[in-house]
Amino acid sequence: MPSHGFRRVGVVGVGVVGGAVRDYLEGEGIRPLLYDRDKRLGSQAEVDQADLVFVCVPTPYRPVVGFDDSAVDDAIASLSGAKTVVLKSTVLPGMTEKYQRRYPQHTVLFNPEFLRDKTAVADFLEPDRQIVGYCRSDEAVAAEVLRLLPRAPHEAVVPAAVAEMAKYATNAFLAMKVVFANELFDLAQALNIDYAQVRVSLAADLRIGGSHLEVLDGGYRGYGGKCLPKDTMALLDLAEDLGVEMRLLEAAHEVNSRLKAPVPMRRQPAAFVAEAAGEVRSKIA
Repeated sequence: MPSHGFRRVGVVGVGVVGGAVRDYLEGEGIRPLLYDRDKRLGSQAEVDQADLVFVCVPTPYRPVVGFDDSAVDDAIASLSGAKTVVLKSTVLPGMTEKYQRRYPQHTVLFNPEFLRDKTAVADFLEPDRQIVGYCRSDEAVAAEVLRLLPRAPHEAVVPAAVAEMAKYATNAFLAMKVVFANELFDLAQALNIDYAQVRVSLAADLRIGGSHLEVLDGGYRGYGGKCLPKDTMALLDLAEDLGVEMRLLEAAHEVNSRLKAPVPMRRQPAAFVAEAAGEVRSKIA
């Protein structure tokens, strides 16, 4: 069992991510206290008995509003006392610090997940990276949480904004990689070249790797699923609010919209643009 000083561990949100956390803890002989309102699993009172709580609730991208962290805010606001709160929900760079300021009685950390839906438990048990982000001067608590989690070839305790940015950077890069593979597929088709053989050669290059090069993964073209579309659009919105151009990622988003069924347009309809922009800016204030 990993060495740690926490008496009871809780998990709020028992979906793909929270379920993987639960399974790992149980495999280590730790019986986590669970709460998932939508699944009618456990209760707020039960999870409130923990001194360490993993928050694994959704942070969707919604039409008009954009990035939505309301479930994360609700989860933290519902915790009493002084706890170590580990966010595994994906949040924009700067938001862990925002929660720390809003809830100073807690120690708020960010531990990004890098899971695939189909292999979430296996990915959680054997991660490539294990990163814990901290606020204030909470490096020691972050290091303690790191010891509780599965070991990884790369382990780091870093400022929370670094961990948050690493999560978004990963998904943005993978989104662009999917779009690149699709455009390469189209070129190969036009030249009567077998893309499958090209993909094998690409994947053999250790600088590139084989993930996200399958063009018809899941029966559709382009990137989809729960994470890449929402995180890509949220990052583009954040960059726009900061006056930073991300033309490559913007182009990938536009190409992806043509590759697959239409996805919600960013900041639509126009009548709500001003209101939505103000709301997004306020999230990291």
